[in-house]
Amino acid sequence: MTLALALAAGIVLAASPSQQPTFRTGVQTVAIHATVSDAEGRLVTDLPRERFQVLDNGKPVEITTFSNEDQPLTAALLLDMSSSMYPSLLRVRESTLRFIEALRSGDRVRIGTFGDEIALSPLLTGDKAELTRIAREELWPGGSTPLWGAMYAAMGSLAQETGRRVVVVLSDGMSSGSVPGWPGDFGDVRKRATTDGYMLYVIGMEGLFQSDDAAREFQELIEETGGGRFTVKRTDDLKATFVRVVEELRRQYLLGFSPGAGDGRTHRLVVKVSGDGLKARARRSYVAGRATPP
Repeated sequence: MTLALALAAGIVLAASPSQQPTFRTGVQTVAIHATVSDAEGRLVTDLPRERFQVLDNGKPVEITTFSNEDQPLTAALLLDMSSSMYPSLLRVRESTLRFIEALRSGDRVRIGTFGDEIALSPLLTGDKAELTRIAREELWPGGSTPLWGAMYAAMGSLAQETGRRVVVVLSDGMSSGSVPGWPGDFGDVRKRATTDGYMLYVIGMEGLFQSDDAAREFQELIEETGGGRFTVKRTDDLKATFVRVVEELRRQYLLGFSPGAGDGRTHRLVVKVSGDGLKARARRSYVAGRATPP
């Protein structure tokens, strides 16, 4: 049984370096996916369990599950197709194709767009041929930027999935306008992401982060969910950025612990990693009493 399957089944895997893994059933597990980087921003992917510490409301907890193996990807990829994206359409399409090429066995992606409408593919799939067809045939710019509504809908489309759920959004501008029948504002996105344990990644093209409000709101979402933020200028390689996102998601550490009695409250999480210049990025909260198996 793999680690992910064990946790999804409510089984906690526990082992010391000199022991074979043992299993305990019926135990809730809070799962944390952490990205570790060095002082130069390079990924660090081969650390042992002993280098990590998890604090729950300021108190150290025992890390009962740990893996630094490749993690499969379950994600909604949201592409801004507002009118301002028209000059970048070919660039976005080709970069999306590179994103698809970088997927591996076990990865599943749903492609969505937002502009005149919010459209989410009904398929959450690892079928590269189908994803490629969507990228080639269903990306057409026009309209405003209903960003928050699209992000809220993307999370909703992954609601029945277990484990790490990721929304990757590419946009060149702040949210403007809405689409009838598609609710969601910044507050809704923040609440759903933090309460239900989604991870948010934002790739900002050109001027997305030039607004102080945009920079603050996106930074808040990223820090709270343990996601990532990338800024892409007109001369930058967008394809490389897409691949970097896939690689970072795949090489995150999986940490798990068994919380105390569920009190239904939001608990603050801190993940620390020892080593000069090393920094861990991970979700900052969970709701006690709600299991989050990877």
